[in-house]
Amino acid sequence: MLEHTYAQALQAIIPKAVEDHLLDMSHIREFISYVEHYPEYSSHLIQTLRRSCDALFLPEKEYDMYIKKDYKEGVSVGASFAERDFFTIDLMLQLTHSTRMSSIQSVLRAITAVEADIDSSPIIERFFDITNKRQNSFFQGYIGEQNKKLKHQSMRDPLTSLYNRRYFYPYVKEELIRAQKEAFPVTLILVDFNNFKEINDRRGHQEGDRVLKKFAGCLSNIHEDFDGAFRFGGDEFVLVLSGYRENDAEKIAQALNETIKQVEEGASISYGLIQLPTEAFIEDLNLDLYLNLADERMYEHKTIRKKIKTPE
Repeated sequence: MLEHTYAQALQAIIPKAVEDHLLDMSHIREFISYVEHYPEYSSHLIQTLRRSCDALFLPEKEYDMYIKKDYKEGVSVGASFAERDFFTIDLMLQLTHSTRMSSIQSVLRAITAVEADIDSSPIIERFFDITNKRQNSFFQGYIGEQNKKLKHQSMRDPLTSLYNRRYFYPYVKEELIRAQKEAFPVTLILVDFNNFKEINDRRGHQEGDRVLKKFAGCLSNIHEDFDGAFRFGGDEFVLVLSGYRENDAEKIAQALNETIKQVEEGASISYGLIQLPTEAFIEDLNLDLYLNLADERMYEHKTIRKKIKTPE
Protein backbone atom coordinates (compact mmCIF):
# COMPACT_ATOMS: atom_id res chain seq x y z
CA MET A 1 0.00 0.00 0.00
CA LEU A 2 2.80 2.42 0.90
CA GLU A 3 4.60 1.51 -2.34
CA HIS A 4 1.43 2.43 -4.24
CA THR A 5 1.33 5.79 -2.44
CA TYR A 6 4.91 6.55 -3.44
CA ALA A 7 4.22 5.49 -7.01
CA GLN A 8 1.17 7.76 -7.25
CA ALA A 9 3.09 10.72 -5.82
CA LEU A 10 5.96 10.24 -8.27
CA GLN A 11 3.72 9.83 -11.32
CA ALA A 12 1.84 12.99 -10.35
CA ILE A 13 4.96 15.19 -10.38
CA ILE A 14 6.27 14.11 -13.78
CA PRO A 15 4.43 16.75 -15.87
CA LYS A 16 5.73 19.45 -13.50
CA ALA A 17 9.28 18.08 -13.81
CA VAL A 18 9.07 18.33 -17.60
CA GLU A 19 7.57 21.82 -17.34
CA ASP A 20 10.48 22.92 -15.12
CA HIS A 21 12.95 21.47 -17.61
CA LEU A 22 11.32 23.29 -20.55
CA LEU A 23 11.37 26.54 -18.59
CA ASP A 24 15.03 26.05 -17.68
CA MET A 25 15.92 25.59 -21.38
CA SER A 26 13.57 28.26 -22.75
CA HIS A 27 16.35 30.86 -23.17
CA ILE A 28 18.26 28.66 -25.64
CA ARG A 29 17.25 29.37 -29.23
CA GLU A 30 18.48 26.02 -30.58
CA PHE A 31 16.39 24.14 -28.02
CA ILE A 32 13.25 26.14 -28.82
CA SER A 33 13.81 25.47 -32.52
CA TYR A 34 14.26 21.77 -31.79
CA VAL A 35 11.00 21.55 -29.82
CA GLU A 36 9.18 23.38 -32.61
CA HIS A 37 10.42 20.83 -35.14
CA TYR A 38 9.80 17.85 -32.83
CA PRO A 39 6.75 18.72 -30.67
CA GLU A 40 6.61 15.13 -29.40
CA TYR A 41 9.75 15.85 -27.31
CA SER A 42 7.74 16.61 -24.14
CA SER A 43 5.46 13.59 -24.44
CA HIS A 44 8.43 11.29 -25.07
CA LEU A 45 10.22 12.69 -22.02
CA ILE A 46 7.11 12.20 -19.87
CA GLN A 47 6.85 8.58 -21.03
CA THR A 48 10.53 7.99 -20.21
CA LEU A 49 10.17 9.45 -16.71
CA ARG A 50 7.01 7.42 -16.08
CA ARG A 51 8.87 4.22 -16.94
CA SER A 52 11.76 5.32 -14.71
CA CYS A 53 9.44 5.86 -11.77
CA ASP A 54 7.75 2.50 -12.30
CA ALA A 55 11.18 0.86 -12.30
CA LEU A 56 11.90 2.17 -8.80
CA PHE A 57 9.66 -0.51 -7.33
CA LEU A 58 10.68 -3.50 -9.47
CA PRO A 59 12.24 -6.65 -7.97
CA GLU A 60 16.03 -6.72 -8.34
CA LYS A 61 16.15 -9.05 -11.35
CA GLU A 62 13.50 -7.13 -13.26
CA TYR A 63 15.16 -3.85 -12.31
CA ASP A 64 18.47 -5.04 -13.82
CA MET A 65 16.63 -6.00 -17.02
CA TYR A 66 15.01 -2.57 -17.13
CA ILE A 67 18.39 -0.83 -16.74
CA LYS A 68 19.87 -2.77 -19.66
CA LYS A 69 16.89 -2.02 -21.88
CA ASP A 70 16.84 1.64 -20.87
CA TYR A 71 20.56 1.95 -21.57
CA LYS A 72 20.09 0.67 -25.13
CA GLU A 73 17.22 3.07 -25.66
CA GLY A 74 19.32 5.96 -24.33
CA VAL A 75 22.06 5.16 -26.85
CA SER A 76 19.49 5.16 -29.65
CA VAL A 77 17.97 8.47 -28.54
CA GLY A 78 21.41 10.08 -28.25
CA ALA A 79 22.28 8.95 -31.78
CA SER A 80 19.03 10.41 -33.13
CA PHE A 81 19.84 13.77 -31.53
CA ALA A 82 23.24 13.76 -33.24
CA GLU A 83 21.61 13.06 -36.60
CA ARG A 84 19.37 16.13 -36.31
CA ASP A 85 22.20 18.67 -35.94
CA PHE A 86 20.38 21.04 -33.57
CA PHE A 87 22.90 21.01 -30.74
CA THR A 88 26.59 21.46 -30.05
CA ILE A 89 28.19 19.17 -27.47
CA ASP A 90 27.99 21.98 -24.88
CA LEU A 91 24.26 22.40 -25.43
CA MET A 92 23.77 18.63 -25.20
CA LEU A 93 25.48 18.70 -21.81
CA GLN A 94 23.16 21.50 -20.73
CA LEU A 95 20.12 19.63 -22.03
CA THR A 96 20.87 16.38 -20.22
CA HIS A 97 21.88 18.18 -17.03
CA SER A 98 18.64 20.17 -17.05
CA THR A 99 16.54 17.04 -17.65
CA ARG A 100 18.26 15.11 -14.89
CA MET A 101 18.23 17.87 -12.29
CA SER A 102 14.59 18.83 -12.93
CA SER A 103 13.46 15.22 -12.54
CA ILE A 104 15.64 14.56 -9.48
CA GLN A 105 14.42 17.70 -7.72
CA SER A 106 10.80 16.80 -8.43
CA VAL A 107 11.26 13.22 -7.24
CA LEU A 108 12.88 14.37 -4.01
CA ARG A 109 10.01 16.79 -3.37
CA ALA A 110 7.42 14.07 -4.05
CA ILE A 111 9.13 11.53 -1.76
CA THR A 112 9.51 14.10 1.01
CA ALA A 113 5.81 14.94 0.75
CA VAL A 114 4.82 11.34 1.49
CA GLU A 115 4.45 10.96 5.25
CA ALA A 116 5.84 7.52 6.06
CA ASP A 117 8.00 5.96 8.73
CA ILE A 118 10.20 4.01 6.29
CA ASP A 119 13.61 4.62 4.80
CA SER A 120 13.13 6.14 1.33
CA SER A 121 16.84 6.15 0.51
CA PRO A 122 16.69 2.92 -1.65
CA ILE A 123 14.11 4.64 -3.90
CA ILE A 124 16.27 7.75 -4.17
CA GLU A 125 19.40 5.69 -4.88
CA ARG A 126 17.63 3.84 -7.66
CA PHE A 127 16.42 7.05 -9.25
CA PHE A 128 19.95 8.50 -9.17
CA ASP A 129 21.20 5.25 -10.70
CA ILE A 130 18.57 5.33 -13.48
CA THR A 131 19.12 8.97 -14.40
CA ASN A 132 22.91 8.64 -14.29
CA LYS A 133 22.94 5.58 -16.55
CA ARG A 134 20.41 7.18 -18.88
CA GLN A 135 22.57 10.30 -19.18
CA ASN A 136 25.68 8.20 -19.85
CA SER A 137 23.93 6.08 -22.47
CA PHE A 138 22.55 9.18 -24.17
CA PHE A 139 26.04 10.61 -24.51
CA GLN A 140 27.45 7.32 -25.70
CA GLY A 141 24.91 7.34 -28.54
CA TYR A 142 25.36 11.04 -29.28
CA ILE A 143 29.16 11.01 -29.34
CA GLY A 144 29.26 7.71 -31.22
CA GLU A 145 27.05 9.11 -33.97
CA GLN A 146 29.02 12.37 -34.08
CA ASN A 147 32.24 10.38 -34.52
CA LYS A 148 30.65 8.45 -37.38
CA LYS A 149 29.64 11.71 -39.03
CA LEU A 150 33.11 13.18 -38.62
CA LYS A 151 34.67 10.05 -40.08
CA HIS A 152 32.23 10.19 -42.98
CA GLN A 153 33.03 13.86 -43.59
CA SER A 154 36.79 13.17 -43.50
CA MET A 155 36.34 10.51 -46.20
CA ARG A 156 33.91 12.33 -48.49
CA ASP A 157 34.08 15.14 -51.03
CA PRO A 158 31.53 17.78 -49.94
CA LEU A 159 30.36 18.61 -53.49
CA THR A 160 29.75 15.15 -54.95
CA SER A 161 29.60 13.01 -51.76
CA LEU A 162 32.09 10.63 -53.40
CA TYR A 163 35.14 9.45 -51.47
CA ASN A 164 38.04 11.94 -51.42
CA ARG A 165 41.71 11.48 -52.27
CA ARG A 166 42.71 11.01 -48.63
CA TYR A 167 40.59 7.87 -48.36
CA PHE A 168 41.78 6.49 -51.71
CA TYR A 169 45.02 5.00 -50.37
CA PRO A 170 43.62 2.95 -47.45
CA TYR A 171 40.66 1.90 -49.60
CA VAL A 172 42.83 0.53 -52.42
CA LYS A 173 45.14 -1.27 -50.02
CA GLU A 174 42.15 -2.98 -48.39
CA GLU A 175 40.85 -3.99 -51.83
CA LEU A 176 44.25 -5.38 -52.84
CA ILE A 177 44.47 -7.45 -49.66
CA ARG A 178 41.03 -8.84 -50.46
CA ALA A 179 42.05 -9.39 -54.10
CA GLN A 180 45.05 -11.46 -53.00
CA LYS A 181 42.88 -13.66 -50.80
CA GLU A 182 40.04 -14.07 -53.30
CA ALA A 183 42.10 -13.97 -56.54
CA PHE A 184 40.42 -11.19 -58.53
CA PRO A 185 41.93 -8.29 -60.53
CA VAL A 186 41.79 -4.59 -59.58
CA THR A 187 41.92 -1.84 -62.20
CA LEU A 188 42.10 1.92 -61.75
CA ILE A 189 40.45 4.35 -64.13
CA LEU A 190 41.62 7.95 -63.98
CA VAL A 191 38.92 10.24 -65.42
CA ASP A 192 39.16 13.87 -66.48
CA PHE A 193 36.57 16.08 -68.18
CA ASN A 194 37.37 17.47 -71.61
CA ASN A 195 37.24 21.26 -71.85
CA PHE A 196 35.80 21.63 -68.36
CA LYS A 197 37.28 25.12 -68.07
CA GLU A 198 35.14 26.14 -71.02
CA ILE A 199 32.01 24.86 -69.26
CA ASN A 200 32.89 26.95 -66.19
CA ASP A 201 33.79 30.03 -68.24
CA ARG A 202 30.76 29.83 -70.51
CA ARG A 203 28.07 28.75 -68.02
CA GLY A 204 29.53 29.72 -64.63
CA HIS A 205 30.96 27.73 -61.74
CA GLN A 206 27.56 26.76 -60.35
CA GLU A 207 26.74 25.05 -63.63
CA GLY A 208 30.16 23.43 -63.60
CA ASP A 209 29.47 22.06 -60.12
CA ARG A 210 26.09 20.77 -61.31
CA VAL A 211 27.81 18.86 -64.15
CA LEU A 212 30.26 17.27 -61.71
CA LYS A 213 27.44 16.22 -59.37
CA LYS A 214 25.52 14.77 -62.31
CA PHE A 215 28.59 12.78 -63.35
CA ALA A 216 29.01 11.52 -59.79
CA GLY A 217 25.42 10.30 -59.94
CA CYS A 218 26.21 8.38 -63.14
CA LEU A 219 28.98 6.47 -61.34
CA SER A 220 26.51 4.72 -59.05
CA ASN A 221 25.16 2.89 -62.12
CA ILE A 222 28.46 1.15 -62.93
CA HIS A 223 27.16 -1.90 -61.12
CA GLU A 224 25.04 -2.69 -58.08
CA ASP A 225 26.59 -1.58 -54.77
CA PHE A 226 29.56 0.07 -56.51
CA ASP A 227 31.44 2.25 -53.98
CA GLY A 228 34.87 2.68 -55.57
CA ALA A 229 34.49 6.24 -56.91
CA PHE A 230 36.79 9.04 -55.73
CA ARG A 231 36.94 12.73 -56.54
CA PHE A 232 40.57 13.81 -56.48
CA GLY A 233 39.79 17.49 -56.98
CA GLY A 234 38.56 19.79 -59.73
CA ASP A 235 37.20 17.65 -62.56
CA GLU A 236 39.49 14.68 -61.85
CA PHE A 237 38.05 11.36 -60.65
CA VAL A 238 39.47 7.91 -59.96
CA LEU A 239 37.47 4.68 -60.13
CA VAL A 240 38.61 1.51 -58.39
CA LEU A 241 37.12 -1.46 -60.22
CA SER A 242 37.51 -4.68 -58.26
CA GLY A 243 37.01 -7.81 -60.33
CA TYR A 244 37.76 -6.05 -63.65
CA ARG A 245 40.75 -6.41 -65.95
CA GLU A 246 41.79 -3.52 -68.18
CA ASN A 247 39.76 -4.65 -71.20
CA ASP A 248 36.53 -4.90 -69.22
CA ALA A 249 37.28 -1.67 -67.34
CA GLU A 250 37.74 0.17 -70.66
CA LYS A 251 34.23 -0.84 -71.72
CA ILE A 252 32.93 0.78 -68.52
CA ALA A 253 34.93 3.95 -69.21
CA GLN A 254 33.56 4.12 -72.77
CA ALA A 255 30.01 3.63 -71.49
CA LEU A 256 30.52 6.43 -68.95
CA ASN A 257 31.68 8.76 -71.69
CA GLU A 258 28.56 8.00 -73.75
CA THR A 259 26.36 8.46 -70.69
CA ILE A 260 27.73 11.88 -69.75
CA LYS A 261 27.45 13.02 -73.38
CA GLN A 262 23.78 12.04 -73.36
CA VAL A 263 22.87 13.62 -70.03
CA GLU A 264 24.91 16.82 -70.42
CA GLU A 265 25.28 18.66 -73.71
CA GLY A 266 28.88 19.45 -74.59
CA ALA A 267 30.38 17.28 -71.84
CA SER A 268 32.74 14.35 -72.39
CA ILE A 269 35.58 12.61 -70.56
CA SER A 270 39.03 11.25 -71.22
CA TYR A 271 40.40 8.35 -69.21
CA GLY A 272 43.47 6.29 -68.48
CA LEU A 273 43.48 2.73 -67.14
CA ILE A 274 46.01 0.71 -65.20
CA GLN A 275 45.62 -2.76 -63.70
CA LEU A 276 47.28 -3.07 -60.31
CA PRO A 277 49.54 -6.00 -59.41
CA THR A 278 47.72 -8.14 -56.87
CA GLU A 279 50.59 -10.59 -56.30
CA ALA A 280 52.99 -7.94 -54.86
CA PHE A 281 53.51 -7.19 -51.18
CA ILE A 282 50.83 -4.56 -50.60
CA GLU A 283 52.81 -2.37 -48.21
CA ASP A 284 55.56 -1.93 -50.81
CA LEU A 285 53.17 -0.95 -53.61
CA ASN A 286 53.64 2.64 -54.79
CA LEU A 287 50.11 3.67 -55.71
CA ASP A 288 51.22 7.13 -56.87
CA LEU A 289 53.39 5.46 -59.51
CA TYR A 290 50.36 3.66 -60.92
CA LEU A 291 48.27 6.82 -60.75
CA ASN A 292 50.95 8.58 -62.80
CA LEU A 293 50.89 5.78 -65.37
CA ALA A 294 47.10 6.07 -65.60
CA ASP A 295 47.49 9.84 -65.92
CA GLU A 296 49.93 9.42 -68.84
CA ARG A 297 47.48 7.10 -70.59
CA MET A 298 44.66 9.57 -70.00
CA TYR A 299 46.61 12.35 -71.70
CA GLU A 300 47.39 9.99 -74.59
CA HIS A 301 43.62 9.49 -74.85
CA LYS A 302 43.09 13.28 -74.84
CA THR A 303 45.73 13.74 -77.54
CA ILE A 304 44.17 11.07 -79.77
CA ARG A 305 40.74 12.66 -79.25
CA LYS A 306 42.02 16.09 -80.29
CA LYS A 307 43.68 14.67 -83.41
CA ILE A 308 40.44 12.94 -84.41
CA LYS A 309 38.45 16.10 -83.73
CA THR A 310 40.85 18.42 -85.68
CA PRO A 311 42.51 16.35 -88.42
CA GLU A 312 45.30 17.93 -90.40
